[in-house]
Amino acid sequence: MESYNMENMKFEVDSQTKKDLEIFNTVSNGTSVFDLFDHTKCFGGKKKIHSFLASPSTDLDEITERKEAIAFFQKHCPAGMSVDKNSLDFTEYYLRHANYPTKSPSRYMAFEKFLLDKLSTNNDYYLIKNGVGAAIDLLKTLHLFSQTLIDRSKNEYIPKLLLRNSNEVIRILSEPDYADIIKHKKVKTTETTTYDYLFRYADKNYLRFFLDVIYEYDAFRSIAKAAEMYDFSYPEMVSDNENCLEIEGLFHPFVENAVANDVSFGASSNLLFVSGPNMAGKSTFLKALGVSVYLAHAGFPVPASKLKLSILSGLSTTINISDNLNSGYSHFYAEVMRIKDVANKLQQNNNMMVLFDELFRGTNVKDAYDGTLSVVSAFAKIKTSFFVISSHIVEVARELQSNENIKFCYFDIKEEDGHPVYTYKLKEGVTDIRLGMYIIKKEGLIELINNISL
Repeated sequence: MESYNMENMKFEVDSQTKKDLEIFNTVSNGTSVFDLFDHTKCFGGKKKIHSFLASPSTDLDEITERKEAIAFFQKHCPAGMSVDKNSLDFTEYYLRHANYPTKSPSRYMAFEKFLLDKLSTNNDYYLIKNGVGAAIDLLKTLHLFSQTLIDRSKNEYIPKLLLRNSNEVIRILSEPDYADIIKHKKVKTTETTTYDYLFRYADKNYLRFFLDVIYEYDAFRSIAKAAEMYDFSYPEMVSDNENCLEIEGLFHPFVENAVANDVSFGASSNLLFVSGPNMAGKSTFLKALGVSVYLAHAGFPVPASKLKLSILSGLSTTINISDNLNSGYSHFYAEVMRIKDVANKLQQNNNMMVLFDELFRGTNVKDAYDGTLSVVSAFAKIKTSFFVISSHIVEVARELQSNENIKFCYFDIKEEDGHPVYTYKLKEGVTDIRLGMYIIKKEGLIELINNISL
């Protein structure tokens, strides 16, 4: 198999895929993937989580560093830094609403002029005084946390991202202008304008950096909390010549008491064909798989007990596609155009995960059979990508069973007292179970219609 260099390459994912997987928005106003992880204490942390999820990565180092940082927060400091929220809120307000910083450091000003300024601009002074005080409180907290991590690194492993941040924080706060801030317990009144000038003019990028680190740590703590709450695990991401996907205990986090399943792709197969009747669990399985692959490339924990995955160049799903009335497309034509769009993406990023749920559901049975057979056969030849395609047309599966590139699985259904029971358990092979007429009879549909004419 050909090797692809994906360092710094953008992970290909479109709005349809994000919609299918409910990354940010929900189909039925329920919980989104973003909502699962958002336990942040500040708006900056919330924005960080959004930015992480909005841009999955193909950079193994970036993914690994973020994953390790989140796992560290889960294991060693689930409460995160003890940041005072009032200090954080006021610092943000101070930076947003003060019109301009003090024009020159107070050490170059006469004390009498300082008092005059204080009396003549009382509101501005209040904002500056409390803003400086709040910012200093944050710096002291960040300094203590950073120094603690550096000290611990002498005897234990500290994730690279956290250690890099800590070293930079300590370096900046060791400069002469900041040394007194860390040492002194309280800022003198005469020093207020000095620090205001420093924070909002001379070294304003430093304060933004400090806040960005605090936001990032708030996001890491929040994501780690979700991992603990929902029993997520941290994926093993690899960069190999051979594509690899092995999942144990995969489940969908939106499903209460979800049944977990295992799935893997070997070197001999790159396409998984999933059969089973309606409501057996096919769509939920595809969504769970898509969410896990998506989160893994964002450096997040995943809804599975174990995941080993090679770095992919992108993810594309077709699960909840709808008619495009504005373009005059029927459901079937929308499906065809979506497959064409995926094929075009594969020409540029032929190391993707592609998920299709019930191909060609918008046309007649004959066309659905022929179309599914043709498309699946063609995709199976693209050995550099993974494909998972579900269908309740089991005749297609029978026709494809001689293809060595295709692996077949189905969702098992048991019979109890003459009634089908959904197990939501994935098994190898192809199923012959059909439940369409059973459901029609169970609901008394034909009798109801017949009684209308009586």
